[in-house]
This record gives sequence, structure tokens and C-alpha cells, in this order.
Amino acid sequence: MPLIVDKEAVRKDILMAFERCIEKKPMTKITLRDIAEEAGMSHPKLLHYFESRDDLVVSYLRYTKDYMTEKCKAWFASHPRADYESNFAYMNTFMAYVAKGDPEEKRPNATTQTYVLAHYSSVVADLVKGEFREWRETMEQCLIAIYGPEVGKHEAEAMMILIAGTFICNYNGALTGEISDNIIGYLGNLTLS
Repeated sequence: MPLIVDKEAVRKDILMAFERCIEKKPMTKITLRDIAEEAGMSHPKLLHYFESRDDLVVSYLRYTKDYMTEKCKAWFASHPRADYESNFAYMNTFMAYVAKGDPEEKRPNATTQTYVLAHYSSVVADLVKGEFREWRETMEQCLIAIYGPEVGKHEAEAMMILIAGTFICNYNGALTGEISDNIIGYLGNLTLS
């Protein structure tokens, strides 16, 4: 009887091997042979699942986009606004989640490298733009659910800038730890007359 292989599961294993490689060296220095070795397979077998390095990178970027979009949607779905004393407290709690994540969560960790790579690759740039567009639309839906129809695209874009900066600073270990406890409040201090 022939062996039945779950191709999507193997592809996911390869993407996770790529992610582990990213923890060791820059994305641009990682070869398909590095990834195959990390995945415990031969280079030709890896090529059965991804036709090229670019194909693998693009698949990984799609995975990270989908992962973070779903995590943000899940956070808003599992944290009713009514459980918080104010919109301000609610959004600060969300930003703390953005900065720290849940303890059991294993976030994709190539955000910073991806943004830089987008500057050099039109395919990656299109994916990053699509990722931001999708996240912005998700954020807009979530903000409208919290604040009502008076908020929209501009507020969602401002949140995306804040979220992207938080991801990058957290990835690089630049957050002080205090910033995520009141990030919205600190920005509010700048708008006071």
C-alpha cells in the first residue's frame, strides 16, 4: 500500500524549518539546503514541495500574514469590549497583546527582515502591501465594532503603523516593557493642548 503524505503538513514543516533558520541567520543568507537540513530532508525532496527559494519565501510571507490576521481577529473576538472600563483601557490591553503576545503563542519572527526584503523584491513588496491592506481592513472592522461607524480607514492605518512599530521594536528587544502598558495613553499625551 502506498504511503499517504499530507503535502500541506509537510509544506508547513518546511516553513517552520525556514523560520528556525531565520533565528540563526539573516533571511537573505539562508539557502534551500539550509532549510532542507533543518527540516530533516534532502534538498531534492524539499524541491518537491517548493520549486524555488522565492516560492518558499513567498509561501512563508503568506503564512505570516494569515497567522497575524487570524490572531488579531481572535483577540478581538475573545475580548468583549464590555469587559473593560473604557475604550482606552481596551485598546491599551490590545497593544499589550501586540507587544507581548500570549505565552503559548509562537509568532512568526521575520517581520523586520520581510519589510527590508520588500524594498528589493517587487513580489515581496506586493505581498507586504497586501498584508498591510488586509490587516488594515481587519483593524478597521474591529475599530468600528468598538467605536462605531465614526472611525474608519484613517484610524485603522494609524493603528497599523503603531502595530508594525511595536512588532519591529519587540522583535529587536527595543521595548522597555513599560511602553506596552500605556502606549495609547502616551500618544494621547502628545495631543493634549
